[in-house]
Amino acid sequence: MRVIQDQGILTIRKPRGDKRASVLIAGDCCPRATGEEFVLQGKSEEILADLQDIFSAADLSLIQFETPLTTADTPIVKSGPNIKCHPDVVDFLHAWGGDVALLANNHIGDFGTEPVLETIATLEANGFKTVGAGPNLDEATQPLIVEVNDISIGILNVAENEFGGAGPSKPGAAPLSPCFNISQILQLAPQVDCCIVITHGGNEYNPIPSPRVVNMSRAFADAGADIVVNIHTHCLQGVENWNGSAIAYCPGNFYFPWPKDRPYAPADFWLIGALLSFDIDEEGVCGLQLFPTTFTADGSSIRQLTGKQRDGFNAYMKKISEPLTDWSKIIAFHECWAANSSYAKALINAAWTQADFDAPAPNKKLMPLRNLLTCEAHHEVLSTYMRLVEEGRLESARECAPQLKELSQASFME
Repeated sequence: MRVIQDQGILTIRKPRGDKRASVLIAGDCCPRATGEEFVLQGKSEEILADLQDIFSAADLSLIQFETPLTTADTPIVKSGPNIKCHPDVVDFLHAWGGDVALLANNHIGDFGTEPVLETIATLEANGFKTVGAGPNLDEATQPLIVEVNDISIGILNVAENEFGGAGPSKPGAAPLSPCFNISQILQLAPQVDCCIVITHGGNEYNPIPSPRVVNMSRAFADAGADIVVNIHTHCLQGVENWNGSAIAYCPGNFYFPWPKDRPYAPADFWLIGALLSFDIDEEGVCGLQLFPTTFTADGSSIRQLTGKQRDGFNAYMKKISEPLTDWSKIIAFHECWAANSSYAKALINAAWTQADFDAPAPNKKLMPLRNLLTCEAHHEVLSTYMRLVEEGRLESARECAPQLKELSQASFME
């Protein structure tokens, strides 16, 4: 196994044959708040001007589009924020100029089932392909197959089980189901030259992926995925070559402007991400490169990192990728994260009673509990926390907290 090198490059192998294509993936994108204001003022091209050379070099571009496009005022009952953007925000994607919107995420269903269908219809009417959501479970889980430069590419997109997931007759996101997803990969990979699997989940703000995410991503690779990309954590995570497949654990946010009342902090990873570019041939992925980016807190522009900031980014990526070579470090960092997690407070200071379970559904007071138990990332943290309690290891698990704190700050931006 090899991890990403000094220049943000991961080499898988030498290209084979005559056919080539370049694929680009952008992380979490939600043109909300002041970003939405700029887009609706017709400033999308200004926001994206500094990135056009990267966009134009790609033969196929995908973006994790983490918002429904709707004017509906029908927020679902859930824990966490309900996010939406005006349908005219599709102009931002026109300025991006890409091809595929990835819709498996924990916000696509924030305003109910009809806005899910509205979003898909709006995107497709504007010339974009979609994957990862649909009018029912069967259609939402279908992979997308496209052909670029005579190379066939299969894309599978799924999300952890928070809110807004598809059901047998319910529109929503394709839910993560690893055993089923492996069977999908085993079926899809032989049909295409390059199999891309993109998941949405993980522990937010944690720079080191959890043991579950690492094992799952590697299993997807071993099943036939040429590249596995996870998106959701709102921070960067490491990159590795696993048995000839590329795994990028998270490229961070692409464009997710802050609410106006949030204070600006240049070292906050919320503002920093990377465009993930990889070259493919008829046998899969040859290599991968990260192009680091940052957006202004008000959403007025996104720019590439250059000079010392880019050098610092590359050094940071190498540093957070190195624990992937040592399973004991993956475990230690995860246990530390779980030992310090605020999720345990929900168990200690329960905000619900029996009456809440007997109340008419959906009961908002129970939604945090529902999310902690059914979202894979939350469940993993709670399970680890309880095991540490059982074994009397909470304090010892916190020993690497200073390292995690250091890795959680983008000091190269200051």
